[in-house]
Amino acid sequence: MDILAKLRLAFWGLVIGLWGLFMYQYMDEDMSALKRFKVGKNPFSSKPAYDKPVLKKYPAPVYNPPPQVPTATVPPQSSLSLVRPGADIKDIASTPLIPEHAREDKPVDMRLDERDKHPAAPPGFAMKETRHFVIYEEGEEVTDELAATLEELHGNIMLDLVAFSPWTREKKVYIYYSQSGATYRRLTGRPEWSGGAASLSERKIYVYRSDEAFGILAHELTHIYFDSFFPAAAPSPLWLSEGVATYVQSERGLSTPNWLDQNLKRLEGGSGFKLADLVRIESMSDADEDNVRLWYAQSYSVVRFLMKMKAGEAFYVFCKELRDGKPANQALYRAYGMPYNKLSSLEYAWRYDLKTGKISGMNR
Repeated sequence: MDILAKLRLAFWGLVIGLWGLFMYQYMDEDMSALKRFKVGKNPFSSKPAYDKPVLKKYPAPVYNPPPQVPTATVPPQSSLSLVRPGADIKDIASTPLIPEHAREDKPVDMRLDERDKHPAAPPGFAMKETRHFVIYEEGEEVTDELAATLEELHGNIMLDLVAFSPWTREKKVYIYYSQSGATYRRLTGRPEWSGGAASLSERKIYVYRSDEAFGILAHELTHIYFDSFFPAAAPSPLWLSEGVATYVQSERGLSTPNWLDQNLKRLEGGSGFKLADLVRIESMSDADEDNVRLWYAQSYSVVRFLMKMKAGEAFYVFCKELRDGKPANQALYRAYGMPYNKLSSLEYAWRYDLKTGKISGMNR
């Protein structure tokens, strides 16, 4: 081998060596930020082996219509039939914990023709029709502030969900806004602990003036808008539905649940569930309160990551593939491409992004 060949070989060996050293230092610096995380077993498969606060279980709501009074002194209360007993009405607990929505509460197909006759206002309520709502507010008139707030909230929600609910251009949501809990309970017959009620199939939401009212409206409007994208025979996965609703409530409705930040920090520290377990959970009735909140926070965080990590309509494609019956890993790959061809790849990337924000460009 002549001297030129030896020099050429030595030069390229030096270049490759320097490149390898650079890559080793770069990857070591990045990966040091990602501590080894531990994943606990799925708490919904069996009862925890240690004592933890148990999620308060409320009795099933019983529809108790108000007692009949002489019609000579009080106007007929026919408006009470607006809220009928049954599984379609979902009570919203007046607690910091967001309730689960059962599968039977999903909306009907919003593409069906609507008979545009709005219900009459209940006694003592005024009615006002806006671009996207029919508002019933207790009092002499519907305030401009309430109407403007609802339309602004709708506009914020549509920034993320317009592709999922095109029917909102023609159909309206009914909002019943009472000034007190007593009026709300008289109107609906709901129990004391109920902070609101939503009939998703009829596009009706019932709330009363409280600190939680705006958050309830944002969360429940999201369920009406997003869940209508999925057919009744194959409703949206629970983690996806609640993750989107919590995301919109926090990011667009500016009404972050007070337990969310604390549980996001727990996720950053390595707590949480394997995604394979997270996406299979269909009920949280047997879980303790700490794990329910952690599950909501993780669903929110994963949805937020899916929405932010790739621009364009990737998240819509992912949801569409799920709606069309594709398994989660196939839907993930068709929407986001490689390396997201299995849930474990998504889990690794999401965990890494929680620490660094280098994939989604976010830090929280």
